[in-house]
Amino acid sequence: MKMIDPSDIALYCNTNEALIKGPVRAIVAELPGLGGGSCLGGSLDFGDYVNVYTEDLAKEGIIAAYMFPGPWSWMNRAAVNYCDAVLDAIYEKYGLTDKTPLAVCGGSMGGLGALIFSADSRHKVTACAAACPCCDAPEAFRTLPQFRRTLLSAVSDRGCAPETALKLISPVHRIDELPDIPYRIVCDGADELFPAEGLRAFSNALKRKRRDVVFVELPGLGHGGFTSEERDEFHKFIKNHCLI
Repeated sequence: MKMIDPSDIALYCNTNEALIKGPVRAIVAELPGLGGGSCLGGSLDFGDYVNVYTEDLAKEGIIAAYMFPGPWSWMNRAAVNYCDAVLDAIYEKYGLTDKTPLAVCGGSMGGLGALIFSADSRHKVTACAAACPCCDAPEAFRTLPQFRRTLLSAVSDRGCAPETALKLISPVHRIDELPDIPYRIVCDGADELFPAEGLRAFSNALKRKRRDVVFVELPGLGHGGFTSEERDEFHKFIKNHCLI
């Protein structure tokens, strides 16, 4: 039995498939924030993923898939396997190959998810866009009591000390494993959860690894803030890397 049958994709993610009229040429996989936050307007409620951004992607034959890997998943092993299974079903349904462009994106927990999925997925990721991502899970566990139960839930199956397990879902501790692809890292200048200096340091570390990194800081905005201009640029980055 297949993990996910191609005819059942809508049970596992919301997509813009209904808007695509021609052949599928690329995929955008969006990972949700804690509790279902979305950079481009996705929802964990069942239904077509339809808005101005997904309509624009559909015109280019790009499937946007807003994943449902679990509200506290923090891109743990189960979440990686889940998202890979959803992608397997999409690839099979449309006859896609490993050469098909695949961009991943997300904000906050979804930003961490996009980065970790880029490293751990068995699919080849073409580009990654992360908005206000959690880059240091052990630091978040120590300093943000409201996240502790969710982070511990995500790694409790690892069978090792929490500090060690949290590093496995922590981009800053996995930086050597992040693939050589383009990245767009968006930082909220007044982020009260994941401070700007940490994201600057992470982006600079990626650059020292000779990664292609666009770092954007939005002055004065708190966690999850997005100007309309940056949301458009975030979308353009994803779209353009699907049209290669």
